Amino acid sequence: MIVDQPLLIASAVLWAASLLWLLGSMACALLQPGKRRPSRMISHTPPISIVVPTSAVDSPRAASDRAEAMNSLLALNHPDYEILLCVDRAEQGRNLVAKLLRTYRDRRVVVMTTRHQSSPNAKIDAMEAAAKEARHELLLFSDDDVLVDRDHVSHLLQQLHDNVGLVSAAAIGIRPTNFWGYLELAFMNGQFARLHLAGDFVGFSGALGKTILVKRAGLQRAGGLLRTGVDCCEDAALTRNFKAAGLEVALSHIPVRQPILNQRFSDVWRRHIRWLGCRRKYLTVVFLCEGLFSTPVAVAAGAVVSSQFSWGAAAGAAGCVLAWCAADSLFTLLSGWHFGLRTPVAWLVREVIFLPMWASALVTRTVTWYGRRVPLAVN
Repeated sequence: MIVDQPLLIASAVLWAASLLWLLGSMACALLQPGKRRPSRMISHTPPISIVVPTSAVDSPRAASDRAEAMNSLLALNHPDYEILLCVDRAEQGRNLVAKLLRTYRDRRVVVMTTRHQSSPNAKIDAMEAAAKEARHELLLFSDDDVLVDRDHVSHLLQQLHDNVGLVSAAAIGIRPTNFWGYLELAFMNGQFARLHLAGDFVGFSGALGKTILVKRAGLQRAGGLLRTGVDCCEDAALTRNFKAAGLEVALSHIPVRQPILNQRFSDVWRRHIRWLGCRRKYLTVVFLCEGLFSTPVAVAAGAVVSSQFSWGAAAGAAGCVLAWCAADSLFTLLSGWHFGLRTPVAWLVREVIFLPMWASALVTRTVTWYGRRVPLAVN
């Protein structure tokens, strides 16, 4: 097959750029722990208030996730902390509050509820209400579905120095129990965590709402929480506001963990359209690169280039798929994250559906999140 010279050159450049995007982001992500590994000892361990927002829209799965997350927080190796477990809607959460009060009798746990809707984002309502009641200057916002290491607070505090005003951590999925759980890992670990860690390594650090440590004074300097509640991307908005206030953002060298278990395809689809929509608004260049340098585009470009050689377009496309899958698998293994027999198949499904998902994120304007219709990445 004869291909026009400009198309051939453009395809070769696009294929090479896609390869550079993939391998470059993987290398930076693998190097990130070395950049952030603490080089100093903490001279003191200040008291800390841990805010855990939880949804009044309860379910057996949500209850199980919350219980496991709370157990990991109660096992923290820190001498003085309180946990404010805040239900995001008083009018819907009366029964849940009563259940939580019966469950958590530990003096470190305060169960409370949000009385007023202050923003479209119910999670921000809960975070704001609990932060007002918190006793300490240091505030750690921790989602009700993540697990933390015993030294999690120490890891975060070691980054909170100089001009750093906010410390967060990447989140990785663990314990998938069905195929759609593996698909969630393919997105969460192989795509999102990779880009999140790589961004931190090259100096474009961003918070992830799974865990965020701030000083109250720094939060006030950045405009507080309510300003971030206009859409469902409160962590990205918080990053923007802290940087606008002249404060830096950093990630811990150790991610938090989120048990994935059973997932439905529809849940994976909706979650990552929401995450993509947040990147479209707050990280537009990254969002565009994700689409332009995605595997399907690289495969198509590779097929065009390979059509000029004896092995042909089909072999070139197949070789590109195998090379990209091998690189993703190697990255997962080198990171020490969950890898199973279904991991490569989940990667393939992720790449097949990614461009339709990416296109959907361009046009989707609202999502149902925490039980409310919330704007998605409205500029």
